[in-house]
Amino acid sequence: MNENKEKHIISCQDSLDISIVTEFADELKGALDQGGAIQLQGSEIEKADTAALQLLCAFFLDAEAHGIEIEWLDPSDALCEAATQIGLSEYLGLADRTIH
Repeated sequence: MNENKEKHIISCQDSLDISIVTEFADELKGALDQGGAIQLQGSEIEKADTAALQLLCAFFLDAEAHGIEIEWLDPSDALCEAATQIGLSEYLGLADRTIH
């Protein structure tokens, strides 16, 4: 990975659901195409459905395949709980997050 590239910050909407998946997928793909580390701002997420979490899972796998680091900035309890409920918390880098 080129260390000179800036981190790309993606602010997640309060509702990550199927209605935003296409638009969100485009934003995630754009971040991967730019290269460099990616930070996901997750503090505003109030709900996340299976479609959005599956999209994020695929995004994490693509990033890993390209050697791109992703980190969460303040993932919400709602996000962590939703990921845990469907068994994706480990794949999304949320397994060691404490739900308040």
